[in-house]
Amino acid sequence: MTFFEQELRKLFADGAVIKNPRFAGRACFGTLGKDLRVRVQFVTSGHADHYDAMSVSVLNRTDGVVDKLRIRLKDVLGIKPVPGNPNFRNGVSPYIWDDHGKAEWYAFRPSGADYDAMRQAVGEYLDVFRERAIEREHTGPKLIYICAPLRGEVEKNIAFAREKAREVFAEGDIPICPHLMFPPIADPANPAQDQAAREMGLRLVESCQQINVYGPVWTDGMWAEIHHAEMLGIPVMTDQKELGRTPPKRKNRARPGKEDKGDR
Repeated sequence: MTFFEQELRKLFADGAVIKNPRFAGRACFGTLGKDLRVRVQFVTSGHADHYDAMSVSVLNRTDGVVDKLRIRLKDVLGIKPVPGNPNFRNGVSPYIWDDHGKAEWYAFRPSGADYDAMRQAVGEYLDVFRERAIEREHTGPKLIYICAPLRGEVEKNIAFAREKAREVFAEGDIPICPHLMFPPIADPANPAQDQAAREMGLRLVESCQQINVYGPVWTDGMWAEIHHAEMLGIPVMTDQKELGRTPPKRKNRARPGKEDKGDR
């Protein structure tokens, strides 16, 4: 992990400002809504190796850059005092110094309040573009989508999903369980019917307030539902905890000529 990634993680890894944060090199990427994406990275304002600003780009997934803003750290944090250092009696403008590949904050270290200020500055800018879905007031139970494997041991998997649906029902919410809806009318072994059921399942995801993911292995069909929910900003839960950074691995593909028993 580079120093820049380390600092970006301190700012955005919790997902409060940037949804579904991902980190690559010196940049953080995430989502703002169905079609909007965001990229944040530390940049220089002209002085080589002095990273004294954050560049925030709002992107449309199909049309490219919507808007860009450069936030100077000095404007957000002000001049930072350096107690006990006679070379900086008047303080120092905050920046990260990249000294031939070794990066660190120059002469001072940001406090928790400093990180909050940087996070707030980015958040206030993104709020201008953030797609805010109209939230209906829910005084009753939530619609919760049951995301679990189907193919392979179909009857066993249906029974597993039925049990998880019972748990959601017992907690007072409304389970939306495709395992109990589609197999009686759409044969999983029929490619056309199976594909239609998958697409209908994604439409059901759109109507739910939450998606619950079950099972030690997540199939490609489950991943499609998870990614669709994330794109729409629908909370994804697994074992009643928010989706973590290291979810279960995908089911390995079967060898050519073998049926893929894990793909839902």
